[in-house]
Amino acid sequence: MTEDSPGSVPRRHRRGLTRSAAACQRCRRRKQKATDMRSVCCCRNVLCDAQCECDDLRARLATAERRCSDLLQENQRLQVQIMEAFQSPGPVALEPRTPMLSVAKEAGHSTTSLGPQPQHTPSDGTMNLALQHCERILRPTFANRPGMQKMNRSTLSGAWELWGDDTSVEVPLSSAVEISHETYVSLAETFFDRRWPYLPVLHRPTFWEQHLNPFLAHPEASSISKFFVKIVCAIAATERTCQLSNDDMHRKLFKDAVKDLELTTKAGNLEYIQCLLLLSMYGHNEPQSVNMWYTTGMALHLAIGMDLHRKESLMGQDVLQAEMMKRIFWCAYVMQCSMAINMGRPLMIEDSDITIALPLQRTDQQLSDQMAGIDELTITSVTDMSTFNHIIALRQINAGVYKQFHPRGSVGGSRLDLDQLRTRYNFELNQWLITAPRYVHSLSTFQSTEWFQIAFHHAMLSLYRPSREIPIPLPDDLRICLESAIGLISSYSALYARNRIKYTFIAIHSLLMAAVTMLYSLRASASLRQELTKPVVQTNIQTFLTLFRGICNGREVGEKCSQIVERLGNSILTLYDDTGRTDAEVDTEFQSWFGLQTHTPAQTDEAQSHTISPHFPDVRVDLPWADLFTEGINMASTDVWSIFS
Repeated sequence: MTEDSPGSVPRRHRRGLTRSAAACQRCRRRKQKATDMRSVCCCRNVLCDAQCECDDLRARLATAERRCSDLLQENQRLQVQIMEAFQSPGPVALEPRTPMLSVAKEAGHSTTSLGPQPQHTPSDGTMNLALQHCERILRPTFANRPGMQKMNRSTLSGAWELWGDDTSVEVPLSSAVEISHETYVSLAETFFDRRWPYLPVLHRPTFWEQHLNPFLAHPEASSISKFFVKIVCAIAATERTCQLSNDDMHRKLFKDAVKDLELTTKAGNLEYIQCLLLLSMYGHNEPQSVNMWYTTGMALHLAIGMDLHRKESLMGQDVLQAEMMKRIFWCAYVMQCSMAINMGRPLMIEDSDITIALPLQRTDQQLSDQMAGIDELTITSVTDMSTFNHIIALRQINAGVYKQFHPRGSVGGSRLDLDQLRTRYNFELNQWLITAPRYVHSLSTFQSTEWFQIAFHHAMLSLYRPSREIPIPLPDDLRICLESAIGLISSYSALYARNRIKYTFIAIHSLLMAAVTMLYSLRASASLRQELTKPVVQTNIQTFLTLFRGICNGREVGEKCSQIVERLGNSILTLYDDTGRTDAEVDTEFQSWFGLQTHTPAQTDEAQSHTISPHFPDVRVDLPWADLFTEGINMASTDVWSIFS
């Protein structure tokens, strides 16, 4: 038949079930069709699993793509770093790779501003700046300085020689630390019990509610919460009694915390300042893991940029917010002031520019309850602001002494005016010690009587030891220096006997400066040597050596400082063996050599020949001090360390 045949009838489409384009695996193997993705298969009455399997495959593909993108990005960053290392001329290309820089690189923090950025980043430049900023935070506080060997190191700041080659912060290559929820809670409580009274950066109920509890419930819920919890636990783990038989726990927690450090830059201004201050708190124990000068300075600059130093910034704030703003500013002030004095660098803000009041003597719970109208507390508590406010008062005195007696350039004050200033600061320091708060029981070293004694003696040493304004102390000044140095070492010894002293950069600085000042006073004053017998001096020296080696717990910097004091101490003991020696009351010749005779960069040989005395001190006694005679010493900061190595 043909198509035009009248007998042909058009074929009708047979109505049937709607067929699905996808079927289950069983139907596919049997070459049977399913009616619908949501209905049962026509052969076995089982649900078709095609859609579920497709979703699973899509999720796995997306995860693989993200992982591939991350690996490509990391590879390109490393290639850029390698190329720049080979192309960089001079000693900069040979700068040693510090341990915490490796942590930053492992976590994806590039040390350059080049290289591709993640696809989710809204702006390549923004992410570059964040990574560059975070990389600077993770640089060591004391780095080697190529090309500075010929300069007069006494005019520079920082303990470069003692700390520059410190490798004790290396973290073993292992998986991230795994600790239980109970351990996280225990470490957080340790932080608030032991370290928080000195620097109340956080509000305890807020930390528990907004960070710790959400982190324990969902570890990946919030990057800022993860950072807060990890860094708080890392700080707490530096306490010896809480290291849980794992000496590297605090380093592993810190390494975990800084993996996503650049994400903290997206936090609010106050929260970001808190992040910087917590990093600086960890840096007190590990100054080579955090660039303390950069980080504390950035925290204070951000606080000033928010006008937290002015009382007007508190207008319209509730009690909790206003008090936390005050606490955060004063924490930044205290930390930056401490680092500036200990590193011999300028202060970043004048006290006369600060109008904001001190924090109220309130506990965190009282702030949560908005208790602003109650009377001032008369009984101090370990959980209120009594300790912190007293520390602020001390730092303000320290700042005044530092500016008046240890400036980089002379302030031109007369000796009479300086003596009057000394008398005033002496009175203020004694009043500060008398009014120091007393606590019935506290777990914090910073609330102990010995710690307040240490802070007092350290301030007295800064006030009376050789300074740029008074390079040669008088006999009465030497006596005060000797008594404060011995008092400081004794207070540290009392804390060490109770296992209450911890390894910090500030503790090392205080002990070394006290020991050097003690030996200087004995060397310069014959009358002081007559008051202390040789066995007593030997005991004081041995106490220092025991303290330093015990606190440093095998660190190389501890052994270096011990050798310095041991060598200088032996030279002092030689004076007791020389019975035929007839010294004057004060050896002004030794003081002229040991004082701050070089206030400017290194002079030429011709210039030095006209300024250096032709009478060199007794080499039998003073040979260990020889480097000091050439370059001078700044006993107000850690400059002293750089000339002993």
